Amino acid sequence: MDNLHLSFTHPRTSDRFEAMVSPQCTAALALARLQAPNATEDGPFLEAPPPGRPYELVLARTSTVLPAPTTMATAGVVTGDIFEVRQSGQGA
Repeated sequence: MDNLHLSFTHPRTSDRFEAMVSPQCTAALALARLQAPNATEDGPFLEAPPPGRPYELVLARTSTVLPAPTTMATAGVVTGDIFEVRQSGQGA
């Protein structure tokens, strides 16, 4: 199965991160990579979340939150999908 071209939106800015992701990548791994020091040329795409407010990935096409262990393939993610990065407890 080919890698998926996906977009991730930042929870507090209009920034968007484009990435090629394996269908076997889990939501937890995707979030960890977005927080990695080398995620972008300028460093992490996401700063570490405050205690008690972890990030979650929401598949914009279906408004579905992906549980941490869920793979992109299991969730039915396709190339071109957009993920909203949100924080639990964050108001609308």
